[in-house]
Amino acid sequence: MKNILTTQQLRDKYDPDSILKSIESFYEKNVDKLISALTHSDSTLIRYNSDLQISFLDSEKKHDDLINEAASLLKDALYFMMLSKKERTNVTQTMRAYYSDVIKNQLLRVELVLEDPELGSPKHSTDPNSSHRGMKQVRTILGMLRKTLQHENDHRKNLTRAGYLTGLQISMGKFFIFLKRIGMSQKDQISLVQHVFDEFEVDWEEGDRENIKVSIQQPALEYYKIAQEETQKISGALFSNMLDDSMLSNLVDQAVLLAKRIRRF
Repeated sequence: MKNILTTQQLRDKYDPDSILKSIESFYEKNVDKLISALTHSDSTLIRYNSDLQISFLDSEKKHDDLINEAASLLKDALYFMMLSKKERTNVTQTMRAYYSDVIKNQLLRVELVLEDPELGSPKHSTDPNSSHRGMKQVRTILGMLRKTLQHENDHRKNLTRAGYLTGLQISMGKFFIFLKRIGMSQKDQISLVQHVFDEFEVDWEEGDRENIKVSIQQPALEYYKIAQEETQKISGALFSNMLDDSMLSNLVDQAVLLAKRIRRF
């Protein structure tokens, strides 16, 4: 039998945790600088507020909430902004390779179990009608897990080649949606991103306003749109009358969580 690596062995091989921890560390160390950039006089964000101002105190609180939310949505992007082009590409390639191998290996393990319908209850010539109800439920759950893993595996086959802007594009989708939600104009959105990029001296070649729109904003929104559509497909595809609502709900939640984690890169 082919040696199928465990998830822990794959984690040891790719060391994804070092990248995930670096993202958190980078954010903690540089969030004050990010907030300063977002609240600078050159930042278009300070002119917007998501709610109607009722009083001065309410206005101040809402303004702070707005800035903090904007900063939190740039956590992953902040990490990529502070890397060189080569480093950004390597991070995306490493994390994609790790998650692809995890999905493939887990799918193989599930399929190996499902290939043997007599697992836990081998047929016996003198008792052909015996059935293992526990294993029947296990097979139902594994069948849904296989569907989830197949969906993710198919998705990864269609990923575009990773480049030095990919990490920024994927990580900034929610940020642009947020800017749209608070009513920020297209012109101000581009100005804001350009200002933040300048503050963090982002290593990239496309530095003018039009290229920020074409190279960052448009791909970011497309990645976000696809992720939302795929999440809805996952929720709709997982159903079984063999499981109670609580178990079914948990399986759907785990499938959505899996998709969010591996599509982070």
